Amino acid sequence: MSPIELLEDVKSRFTPLLHREAEKLESLLRQALRAYQDRAGYIQKIRVTDNATNIPKPTDFLALIGASDKQGDMVYSDDFGTDITLEYSWNTKSPVTVSYIANLADLDLKTGIVPPEIVGVVSNYLEALIAIPNYDRIRRVSIAGKVDTSTIPDENTLNQRKLDLELDMSSRRAILPGFTIYGAGGN
Repeated sequence: MSPIELLEDVKSRFTPLLHREAEKLESLLRQALRAYQDRAGYIQKIRVTDNATNIPKPTDFLALIGASDKQGDMVYSDDFGTDITLEYSWNTKSPVTVSYIANLADLDLKTGIVPPEIVGVVSNYLEALIAIPNYDRIRRVSIAGKVDTSTIPDENTLNQRKLDLELDMSSRRAILPGFTIYGAGGN
């Protein structure tokens, strides 16, 4: 699911949607993706089967975690600008898996892919972000029209929902993989 498809899905949850300016909704979408990235993080992996020593960074690259071989042994890796450099030891077993933190906040809104396992949490958080200004507008319109506002969620309730979702994201924090390091000797 692309970020724009996620936004369209969340927009359909509101009846009526008064806070519907495209640039404001896209800004809230980026805010939701950045919140997940900052609070939980998302680990992506690249499999290297050809013993390449330099591999280009993926478009969604944010930070290098590390690399390990087939046995789970650490393979030295470093981030050098546009490439990730790998140094193999005498006992490295192919394939090598390179792990990195994905940059969710800068996904292309139309062609990027939101990882399926985080769609639900990001959608719920985006819904909470949209609900705050949307219900504020509904409340203002209702007051202007002298309509009962007792069924409209108040700002404190909406902000508490947002905080609860932020705690949920933090509890889903990406767990960094462990690596085994062996000495350089072969004897």
